[in-house]
Amino acid sequence: MSAPLLPPGFSELEAWIAWALPTERERMEKRVASPMDEIIAFHGAMSARIEEAITYLNQFPYAALAPDARRLCDLALSLVEVSSLVEMYKDPANLYMVEASRFVAIE
Repeated sequence: MSAPLLPPGFSELEAWIAWALPTERERMEKRVASPMDEIIAFHGAMSARIEEAITYLNQFPYAALAPDARRLCDLALSLVEVSSLVEMYKDPANLYMVEASRFVAIE
């Protein structure tokens, strides 16, 4: 039997596991490459559970997160990546956003 992808109680978010990316650059590239309807659906699913996710993750030191908790943390970070797009701009190609190819994340 394989290990769970996410911590107990968060299994419904496994449908969004492709958004659990470990670097800011990867999360931004996923946002840019995803259709807006997928971004909105991910935002809705993750927003509904973000407070519970933060409560769960706050039990552990960041550097010591288990793999399932790390994926949950990465999902939360992806929510941050898409939030302004969904809540303010509503369009991934908005001219007021930084062009993805010019963005350099400091990892």
